[in-house]
Amino acid sequence: MSLPRMRPSFVANARCRSEDAVAVLRKRLEENSQAVEGSFSRKNGVLRVCRENQRFWSPCLDLTIDDASSDLPPSMPPARDDYDEGPKVKVWGTFSPRPEIWTGFVFAIGTALVISLLAVIFGTAQLMLGEAPWALLVPPAALLIMAAIYASALVGQGLSGDDIYSIRAYVDMCLREAEETSRRRPSLDADSSSQL
Repeated sequence: MSLPRMRPSFVANARCRSEDAVAVLRKRLEENSQAVEGSFSRKNGVLRVCRENQRFWSPCLDLTIDDASSDLPPSMPPARDDYDEGPKVKVWGTFSPRPEIWTGFVFAIGTALVISLLAVIFGTAQLMLGEAPWALLVPPAALLIMAAIYASALVGQGLSGDDIYSIRAYVDMCLREAEETSRRRPSLDADSSSQL
């Protein structure tokens, strides 16, 4: 049995251009019909639940949208027929806590690790000097604190399940709309697009 992932992720494919996918995501955010907010650059974006619905454990979704052909080496462009049949865009998504929550989580775990390391060094010095190594009680306590922080992260992830589902459904809806938009647009062949 595997442990739950701290930052669940997914990869989605769509038959449209990356520009179409980003344009639809931006358009839907402006309309705000799905109670999702966020921002996008050319190929990256962040989505989150609207402020009035946010809770302490509400997640953010980091998206990277790229042409599927960018995975191929430049010396091997895809065959035109094969490329039209397969996915043209890959969307990588990673759910995580809001940045301030994630920073606090990493800081707390890092602090517990550093204190544990210093306590082990101090406890070893106490042993070498023949004193009672009371400092060696700190690492097990820090381990318990880290386990509690990890458990709280899993509880938060469980509490945010509805938010994760709604954000993912929003992305899937936007990708379907981008595919429809791409299907309706007359396709330009490779020669005419290179002349633009």
